[in-house]
Amino acid sequence: MNLRNIHTDRLMLVPVTLEITKSLIDGSNKEVEKLGIKLDKKWPTEDTMDILPIINNSLEKNKIPSGFETWMIVNKDNMKVIGDIGFHGKPNEKGEVEVGFGLVEHERGKGFGSESLNAIMDWLSFQESVKVIKAECLISNKPSARILEKARLKEINRDSELIYWEFVKPIY
Repeated sequence: MNLRNIHTDRLMLVPVTLEITKSLIDGSNKEVEKLGIKLDKKWPTEDTMDILPIINNSLEKNKIPSGFETWMIVNKDNMKVIGDIGFHGKPNEKGEVEVGFGLVEHERGKGFGSESLNAIMDWLSFQESVKVIKAECLISNKPSARILEKARLKEINRDSELIYWEFVKPIY
């Protein structure tokens, strides 16, 4: 699959490649800057740094992003990476994928989370292998819960820490 950037009014979602992953792990911006994109001084976040080795392992096998890894969230106004959105891998045998997202702290509360999640949900609507989109967030993370609700995910369960969400794609 030849992935294209996803464009919204204010954002561009850019698939993270193997070269970008290796560069970020090494503490370098050079692979991102080759695309004409700058990094916000607070990105990659600690959470992003934690998942980069997992993304790297996935991309080592496939070499080319499938779309089910991570996408950088780029603010078109200044062409800076302000966060990321992605998946915990390709769809499982039931067609389920789990989505996660995060923004640098000073860019939260501006609608970028909703805009990026809606864009990735639109992309998922064209992925025939996907039947169910799942997510989870901390009970205390009310802004993320609101973003998931607005994207039509439904709360299906919760425990002492997390709320579990799900969106079942309509069958046409």
